[in-house]
Amino acid sequence: MRYLATALLLCLLAACVAPPDQPAHYARMGRFMGLVANCGCSDIGPEKMIADYRKALGDRYSAKDVAAMEGYVKLGAGEAWGNMTQVCAEVCGQHCMVQAVVEPLGGRSMGEKSCFVSERDLHLTDGAPIYTGDPGPN
Repeated sequence: MRYLATALLLCLLAACVAPPDQPAHYARMGRFMGLVANCGCSDIGPEKMIADYRKALGDRYSAKDVAAMEGYVKLGAGEAWGNMTQVCAEVCGQHCMVQAVVEPLGGRSMGEKSCFVSERDLHLTDGAPIYTGDPGPN
């Protein structure tokens, strides 16, 4: 019985983890691409990323997902959070994934071979609001 419970638990855990060959969700991929430009991970600026992001996707996404991704690219390219240093450090620290995004756009090399941007391996820090000390309207 103990072995059966252990096997069931392992199967359940395996089902919760995205497979390594699954592309990142289009919303997360779009935000990542926008943040790569916004954070200065390469010499690809926000305008170029927004205009040419489709070139970096290959054939991994449906036409519907590629079209929907544009809004997320724009969102990431314009983010301004209180913890942008942390957000950008995490994004730019994923060198091989950044390389996979900027290489097809003609961006400067990260010094690493590009790798697949998978749902399992892509890490994105949530933005934290900028606290100004103003409690707002009463």
